[in-house]
Amino acid sequence: MKKLVMLVVALSIVTMLAACGNNSDSGSSSDAGKKSGDQNKTEQQAKQAQDKDVKISDDEKVNKDDVVVQVNDTKIKGDQYNNIYAQTKVAMNQFGEDVSDKDKLKEQAINVLVQQELLKQDAKKQGIDISGEKVQSEFEKIKAENEDQFAAVLEQYQLSEQAYKDQLAFELTVDEYINKEITGTDVTDKEIKSYYDELKEQSKDIPELKKVKEQIKDELTKQKENEKLQAKINELKKDAEIKNMI
Repeated sequence: MKKLVMLVVALSIVTMLAACGNNSDSGSSSDAGKKSGDQNKTEQQAKQAQDKDVKISDDEKVNKDDVVVQVNDTKIKGDQYNNIYAQTKVAMNQFGEDVSDKDKLKEQAINVLVQQELLKQDAKKQGIDISGEKVQSEFEKIKAENEDQFAAVLEQYQLSEQAYKDQLAFELTVDEYINKEITGTDVTDKEIKSYYDELKEQSKDIPELKKVKEQIKDELTKQKENEKLQAKINELKKDAEIKNMI
């Protein structure tokens, strides 16, 4: 069920979190180790936040047919915005972030919508097209893992099954986009060792390197992919015509 939960969180806030990191240096093993060093504090905050119910008031929603933002020739309407806004608020709360600032939440939700749409548009230009059959097949596999927990997660993130499928289609599109368009994410043994040494300085209980090497490699690969993906989004944004309607 971890895949389900992480998928929902990642879909709604991956670009938001990447954008929040633009003000700091990235890409080094030292930075990666520092992020891991902050993980315990983040997990404590998340545990505290998980006990709080997140409500979406009527004044936080927009009419489902209203255009909230236009990205090039594509108009994004309120129904999509309301879904992303709710996911963003819940996910930020899960990460221990303050969710009382509605203007900030609105800005983050719009940012996610814009960045997702830019990726969708460029993926289409690159010939990437995820079939409805593939989305449905993946959806059924995820749901079948545990239908009760699946329903609980959808309720928590205020998603309909169709909204979840839409997000799933985007996640599958991003996976293929990364495979096709994002290069230079190979991780060296030196980088793995440096990352491991950072972790070991922070915790003496970490297992020996050979037991966690693949896990570290996967983590560093994902970090590199996200950094390059965010750089690509920033390039697309420079050339895009974006009109915020709310």
